[in-house]
Amino acid sequence: MNDSIAQLGVWISKHKYLFVTIAFLVIIVFLDENNMMKHIQNQREIAALESEKTELQEQYDELTSKLEELEADPVLIEKIARERYGMHKADEEIFIFDY
Repeated sequence: MNDSIAQLGVWISKHKYLFVTIAFLVIIVFLDENNMMKHIQNQREIAALESEKTELQEQYDELTSKLEELEADPVLIEKIARERYGMHKADEEIFIFDY
């Protein structure tokens, strides 16, 4: 038994750089606060947020163009006010039909 322990000690001393490298990799991949698992999770979250950012930028651009269109065309503002909000001029009457 002492012989096998001695052989193991000799084998370990011959491969000490391998053990240090393996220990370093285990610490980096699993035990460190900025480990690889966390890094992969953060990369996925970044990709999801970038996708959401792109969608929100498209919505913003669309709404900005609608706003510019409304600011440029007072007839369109009147049309929306009449259709959506039931507004009318002082000398007009509105009839709403539910069917």
